Amino acid sequence: MLVGVSSPRSDPSAVQFEPGAPLGGTGPPPPPPEPRPSRGPVVLTTVLLGAAVLCGAASLLVWRDYGNVVTARPTTGWDLPDGSLGRGWLAIALGVLFAVAGVLVAAERERAGRVLAVLGGVGAMLFAVLEWGLGAGAARTGPGTGIWLVFLTGAAVVLAVGVIHPERTTT
Repeated sequence: MLVGVSSPRSDPSAVQFEPGAPLGGTGPPPPPPEPRPSRGPVVLTTVLLGAAVLCGAASLLVWRDYGNVVTARPTTGWDLPDGSLGRGWLAIALGVLFAVAGVLVAAERERAGRVLAVLGGVGAMLFAVLEWGLGAGAARTGPGTGIWLVFLTGAAVVLAVGVIHPERTTT
């Protein structure tokens, strides 16, 4: 009788072998599961590129709410009530900043992209508040949809950067 091979006549405490298992009775450990790729950078890139488009659109929307004033014409980000050049180019610059941050995140320069996105988001919120408070002069108008859109876009970017975490590595 071979050692380690069981037969119906051998004692029940003998080692049982499986076909294909190495000597000793245990097979190789299963391979570790492949790690799933993180979707965080893709989602953050999408949010940042969407924010860039929204900032461009905000420059074309009405920036001042004149209420019941009949004589005032609606102004976009590109013109002021007196007809001079407005600050819509700042909304476009913020949109370009968000687009660059999205490209950095997509190019695996996530830290630099996140820093740039947060700076742009905080800048957008500050810009909207300052434009509302100081940009009207003595007109006493409220914020229009364009200023609201710039403010909410900045807040959404800062929130997205805070919520969508990079892949954590433990050392």
